[in-house]
Amino acid sequence: MSRATDSLTRLKGAIVPLNLCFNDDGTVNDDAVCNYVDWLASEKTPVILLTYGSSEFAWLNDDDVWRLTEKIAKTIDGRSMCISSTGFWTPRQSREFLKHAEAVGVDAVKVQINTFDYPNGAVTKAYFDELEGAADMPLLMWWNPAGWLKAMPGDIKEAYIELSKRPNIIGIKNDGDAFYDYYSHIRNLHDNGCAAISGGLMSNFLFGHAHGSPAYLCGVAPFRPDLAIELGNLVEAGNTAAAKDIIYRYEEPLIAFAGTVNWQVFLKSSVMIRGFYPNNRVGNPTKTCATGEEFERIKKFFEEVFELKPVV
Repeated sequence: MSRATDSLTRLKGAIVPLNLCFNDDGTVNDDAVCNYVDWLASEKTPVILLTYGSSEFAWLNDDDVWRLTEKIAKTIDGRSMCISSTGFWTPRQSREFLKHAEAVGVDAVKVQINTFDYPNGAVTKAYFDELEGAADMPLLMWWNPAGWLKAMPGDIKEAYIELSKRPNIIGIKNDGDAFYDYYSHIRNLHDNGCAAISGGLMSNFLFGHAHGSPAYLCGVAPFRPDLAIELGNLVEAGNTAAAKDIIYRYEEPLIAFAGTVNWQVFLKSSVMIRGFYPNNRVGNPTKTCATGEEFERIKKFFEEVFELKPVV
């Protein structure tokens, strides 16, 4: 079995996108992040993902990404699938990063081409061409329209289809429309042995899995991976009624409440409540966080809906 085939087999079930812990000065609290990752792996979280949005790459420098990739991979130590991501780098930088990822034990790398620069299909394909032979590293593509497109251009769609036939490209992470783009990826890539995974909701996966999507991200997974794993197992077993019950009981209240606060602060608060992070601060210069009455309101929600108690 090739490394790519093995990684594709492991790309299954609940994925936790890592929300990082930032210090007062904007640096990353590596120890807190690794402590949290260790817990996620001990909870048998199938896949742990270092990614652009949730991991706030906009506030990291290249050294941060390289360092965290190594520390997270070594903390996981094979217990969960470990996926890291490139920055918005030149192909030369990404080639070096793939070598680094392979050396430290990462299972796959999501290649992030800067969509704010309006790439087309030719650019997308050429970028992956430049990465060929850099390392024995399974790759994921990334679709993020970045607000400048309502529909996926035909040339980009065709580039993804062509790239999905390459044995080292095992999937695509969708950050476009949660249904239209997600299902388009599944239809176009599944028969080529390329997995389509999507951020968003458990309910997306409930329908997506039936058409071939093997794994999913959701807002519950970062603090209750057990529920996310249970949902994945129920969907895999075809127990739609029980899967819907989890969605109604947990996800729908979460989405309704999360719309009243900052999303990243909300998720970091859950990790803070569990005792892994000393704060719920995001990495941007405003140091957005929730304290006082706002934090108590968030804490009350997690306690009432998810029975979330601090980890001792």
